[in-house]
Amino acid sequence: MFNRILIPLDGSLLAERAIPHAEQFARIFGAKIVLLRVLEVATDFENQFPTDPLSWQLRKAEADMYMQSVASRIRDHLIATEKHPEERVEYAVLEGRTAENIIDFAHNMKVDLLVISSHGSGGLSRWGMSSVIQKVIDLIYLPLLIIRSYDLPGETDETTHYRRILLPIDSSRRAECAFSPAIVLAKGGTERAPKAENEMQESEMQIADGDEWVPKLLLASVISPPEIPIPAPYPVEIHRLSEQLLHVSRQAVLAYLSEMKLRLPVESETRVVESKNISSAIQELAEQENIDLVVMSAHGYSGHLTYPYGSVTRNSIEFGNKSLLVIQDIPLSQVRLTASAVAAEKTGRR
Repeated sequence: MFNRILIPLDGSLLAERAIPHAEQFARIFGAKIVLLRVLEVATDFENQFPTDPLSWQLRKAEADMYMQSVASRIRDHLIATEKHPEERVEYAVLEGRTAENIIDFAHNMKVDLLVISSHGSGGLSRWGMSSVIQKVIDLIYLPLLIIRSYDLPGETDETTHYRRILLPIDSSRRAECAFSPAIVLAKGGTERAPKAENEMQESEMQIADGDEWVPKLLLASVISPPEIPIPAPYPVEIHRLSEQLLHVSRQAVLAYLSEMKLRLPVESETRVVESKNISSAIQELAEQENIDLVVMSAHGYSGHLTYPYGSVTRNSIEFGNKSLLVIQDIPLSQVRLTASAVAAEKTGRR
C-alpha cells in the first residue's frame, strides 16, 4: 500500500513535526522513509547580488549534515521495531525551486505517500498552510498526509498513535478507496499491511505509559437537504417532497453504514449528520469526537478528473484543524494538465 514515504524538510522544527507521523506510518505499513531537502537560490528580484559559490557550498554541506542527523534520529526511533532500520531511511539534497523539485522527486522516486507539515521555515501565519505546501498539494496527485503544525505540542520523541480515526464517506465507490488504509491504521500497528505482517511486534500495542488501547474507526456520512433553486418560502408541496427525500436518504445511509460496520475487521462506530454544509459538519464532528486523524478520498461521487480534489476534500485540506490523510483516486496517467501547466511546459518552465 505505502512502500516509500517522502518527508520534505527545510531545517525548521515546524517542518519536523511531520516526522513522528511518518515514523508511525513506516512501522505500520513496513515502508521506507525518504527525506528531501531543497535548497532554493534567491531570484534576481529578491537578491540583486549573485550567489557566492563558497557560501553556497557551505550551505549545501550544512544541509547534508542536517539531513544525516535527522536520518540518524529516525533510525534510532525505528530500531525498537525494525530489524534493519539503517536500510529504511534515506535522504536527498536538491537545488532549485522547492515545490517543483518536491513534486518531480516524488514522481521519479515512485513515492507512495507524501507526509508534510502545514508550515515550515516561514513560520506560522494566518493561512492554514504555507504557499510552498499549497503548490505541492495542488499538483502532487499522490496520497498525502497533512500535519497541522500549529495544533501540535513541542518536539517529542514519543510515538504517534491514532486512537480515534474519522472516515467521512458519501456511499460512493471513490470514497471507499480510503477504507483500506483507514482499516490498517485503525488496527493501531497491531497488524501491518499484508506484505509486512511477519514483521509485527507486540510492543506497538503499547502507548507511552505501557497501557493498552484499542483504536476506533468512526464512519460518518453527512446528509444535506436537497437544493431548491427557487425563492423561499417554498410551496407546501415542495417542502413535503424535500422532507420525504431527506427521510429516504437518511434510511439509505443508515443501512449503508450498518452494512459497512459489519464488514469492517476493526472496532467501529457510525454517525449520520444532517447539515447544509458538508465540510463544516465534518470539521465540527472531528472536534466533538476528539479525532486524531481524518482519512478521506480525494473525490466523492461528484468528483471530476479536472480537479485534484473535490470541494469537500479541498475545504478539509485548507480549513481543517486535524491531521488529514487524503487518498488520491486519480492515477497520474489520467491527470489532465491545466492551461497554465501547458503554457509553462511550452516556455521551458516546470
